[in-house]
Amino acid sequence: MDHPSMAVRGRSAIRSPAFQNVVDEYEQRLQQSGYNQDGIRFHLHAVVHFGVWIELEDRDLKTIDEETLRLFERHRSTCTCPGTSRNRARKVLSCVRGFLRHLRQQGVVRSVEARPRPVRVVEEFLQWMRVHRGVVETTLASYGGYVRDLVRVLGDDPQTYTARGLRDFVETRCRHYGGSSSRMVLAAVRMFLRYLAVEDKCRSALEHALTPLANWSQQSLPRGLPPEEIRRVLAACSTTARGLRDRAALLLLIRLGLRAGDVSKLRLSDLCFETATIRVSGKGRREVRLPLPQDVGDALLEYLRTARPRAQSEFVFLRSIAPFQPFSMRHPGSGVKHIARAALRRAGVEPPTPGAHVFRHTAACQMLRQGVDLEGIADVLRHRSLGTTGIYAKVDLVVLGQVAQPWPGGA
Repeated sequence: MDHPSMAVRGRSAIRSPAFQNVVDEYEQRLQQSGYNQDGIRFHLHAVVHFGVWIELEDRDLKTIDEETLRLFERHRSTCTCPGTSRNRARKVLSCVRGFLRHLRQQGVVRSVEARPRPVRVVEEFLQWMRVHRGVVETTLASYGGYVRDLVRVLGDDPQTYTARGLRDFVETRCRHYGGSSSRMVLAAVRMFLRYLAVEDKCRSALEHALTPLANWSQQSLPRGLPPEEIRRVLAACSTTARGLRDRAALLLLIRLGLRAGDVSKLRLSDLCFETATIRVSGKGRREVRLPLPQDVGDALLEYLRTARPRAQSEFVFLRSIAPFQPFSMRHPGSGVKHIARAALRRAGVEPPTPGAHVFRHTAACQMLRQGVDLEGIADVLRHRSLGTTGIYAKVDLVVLGQVAQPWPGGA
């Protein structure tokens, strides 16, 4: 059912029927996204002002871009547009930028997103990784960036690659990187070289020219949070809609040790309250069903029944303010990481490591203290190798004390 257009200052001053139509469509989009009437009116005031200005400037709707927005922002300080809102708030430009995104999605305005120039050998490598190695898209995006840089520097003919050229590229690329990012560059380049060798596009064993970086993965203790700090974090969650959402997400991190990306991508179909289980698809597309603890299930039910926005989305966790959308799929863990950081700040807890991963360490340490063996912890955390889980054996200091041998020559 069509709703009558909202009365907005300056709306009748727009002469272009095409612009009037896209404003009407955008108003419906705002309604569908969950904005209240005041929010819709504020957005439309900004969009209508922008529409009046581009007509006065004799600009074509199809040609507007980020530069047009910059000129409009400069215009607002000396605006004399007839009958429009003169609101000087900074968020006016954010409203217009959201309108521009809508126009791009609808194909009214040409998208100007910078896309890397496709290189055949790189695209074939990424497809090979996707099909034969089962690598997820986020990892492929990282690998693709590094490999495109390699091809840009060394050329698109792998037969010309040399050990010296490869080492020089990696050294230059990793000059300002930390250990984790440098290892990612090395992994991408070495995998690319293995693919080229398999396809007979370069000399075999060329990846051995790149020496792996030193990585002492067992050099430190895993650092979780003590039970009293966990209680403070959960107690600091309010009873508002946002607080109920945050509490449910945090309990998934704390009790089940899920990754931030796992929580962001959780769908309604992944929850089964009848069997008290939850389906999780993590790294390497490995899908498992985990038991749903009572307090986690209660928190999820309370959020879904009383706090989750009424939006047509299959994802469990949505933004708490309009537009009611899932957390960004481009960086799926970022929204949950923000929830974790905010919760720690509210509780006044100084975590040993920032972000949501500290709760994964906490979950593992809790299971170990409750007598769960390493194989059980590996199953819950979905580790491919038991060696990855072995680091948590160092947390049980009581057992370690029983097997420790006296220092030779000591008292």
